[in-house]
Amino acid sequence: RSVVIAVGLSSCSPNKNNAATRKYQEFITRYNIHYNGDKHYRETLADMETKYEDDYSRRLYMHPIEAKQDESAPQPAGNFDRSIEKAQKAIQVRSIKKKPAKKSGKSRDPKYKEWMKREEYNPFLHNSWLMMGRSQFFNGDFLGAASTFFYISRHFTWLPHVVTESKLMQALAYVALGWQFEAEMILTRIKTDELTTGKLKKLYNYVYADFYLHADDYDQAIPFLVESVKGAKGAQKTRLNFLLGQVYALQGKKQLAYDAFKAAGSSSSAPYRTKFNSRIKQSEVYTGSDIEPEVKALKRMTRYDRNKEYLDQVYYAIGNLYLSRGDTVKAIENYVLANEKSTRSGVDKAVNQISLGNLYFEQRKYELAQPCYSEAVPLLPKTFKDYDMLKRRSDVLDELAVYSGNVTLQDSLLRLSAMSPEERMKVIEKIIADLKKKEKEEAE
Repeated sequence: RSVVIAVGLSSCSPNKNNAATRKYQEFITRYNIHYNGDKHYRETLADMETKYEDDYSRRLYMHPIEAKQDESAPQPAGNFDRSIEKAQKAIQVRSIKKKPAKKSGKSRDPKYKEWMKREEYNPFLHNSWLMMGRSQFFNGDFLGAASTFFYISRHFTWLPHVVTESKLMQALAYVALGWQFEAEMILTRIKTDELTTGKLKKLYNYVYADFYLHADDYDQAIPFLVESVKGAKGAQKTRLNFLLGQVYALQGKKQLAYDAFKAAGSSSSAPYRTKFNSRIKQSEVYTGSDIEPEVKALKRMTRYDRNKEYLDQVYYAIGNLYLSRGDTVKAIENYVLANEKSTRSGVDKAVNQISLGNLYFEQRKYELAQPCYSEAVPLLPKTFKDYDMLKRRSDVLDELAVYSGNVTLQDSLLRLSAMSPEERMKVIEKIIADLKKKEKEEAE
C-alpha cells in the first residue's frame, strides 16, 4: 500500500503538469501552506488596525501603516514576516512551471494558445503572490510590495481581476512612498469597467482617496473617502469617519464635519479615547446658534474621573466655542484654565497654547503671548499647519516681549505713583491675597 501511495504522490509532483497534478497542488497550497500564512496575515492586520493609537492632533492616516513614512508619528505594531515566509514557500515548492503535454488539433485554438503561454499552472498560486505583496505592504516595505504587485500584473495576465487588484495595490504603495506621479500614471489607466467585483470597487475608492489626500486635494478626495467609509468595517470605519470629519472641517463644511465626528464617536467598537476626541472635535465645528447647551455638556465631562488627564482638552474645546461666537474674554479664560489643568506636555497642550498666544498677540499683549509660543513651538511637529510662521513669531516675540514688558511695567508704575497711599495699599494687599490664594491652590 505504501508503494502505491508513493507512486501516487510522485505522479502529482510540481515537475509534472496534468489535471491531477494541478488539482493536487492547488489543494495542498490552499489548505496547508497558504492557509496558515493567510490566517496570520488577517489576525495581525486586525490587531494593527484595532490597537493603533492615532494622533488626533494631526490629520489621520487612512491606515496606520502609512505612519512608517513619518518617524514623528506614533508607529504601528505588527509583523507580517511569517505570512511572507509562507507565501515564499508556497511559490517555491508548489509552483507548476512545466508546460502541459500538447494536444493534437488544438494548435489553432486561441484559448488553447493562451493556455500554453501561461507561466504558472497552479490554479491557486496567484493568491500566495497577492498575500506576499499585501504582507510586504503592511510590513512597511512599500518598495518591495510595489515590485511584487508589478510582477503579478505582468505574469498573471489570464486573471484580469488579479491584474487590476495588483495595479491598484502598486499605486497604493507608490502613494505611501510619496511617488504621486508614478501612482497617477497607474490609476489613470485603470478603467471603471475593469472593476468587476465589489472588492475591486472598494479598493479603487480607497486608493484614489489616499492619492488625493496626499496631494491635499480635498475636493477630489471627499467623494472617494465617503465611499471608502461605506465600504469599511470596525476600527477602520471609525478611523475613516474621523478623517472625513477632519477633511470636511478643513473645507469649512462644519455641519458635515460635525456629523462625521459624531459617527466616529458613536461607533460601538470605538475606544474611549476616540469617543472623547470625536466629542472635542465636534465642539470645534459646532454650528448651533446657542452654544450654552454645548458648553454645559462639555463641563459635565469634567466631573468624570476617567477625564482627569483630558481636562485641558475639555476647557480648550469650551474656549473654542466662545471664540467661535467672538467672546474672546471667555475664550481666554478657558484657554488659561486648560493650561492650568494640563497634566501632559504634548501636542494637545501646545495647540491650546497657540490658540491662547494668538489671542494675546492680536490684542498686542506681547509679554503674555511670548511664553505661550515659546512653550508650544518645541512640542509641535514640523508638519503642523503654519509651523514656520509660528516659529518665526516665537523668535520675534522672544526679543519684543522684553521691551513690551518694560513698557507695561512703566505704565503700571506711573499709575501707582498717581494714586493716593490708601489706593496703593489696596493694590498691594490684592497682589498679596492673589499670591497666597495661588500658593494654597498649588499646595492642594
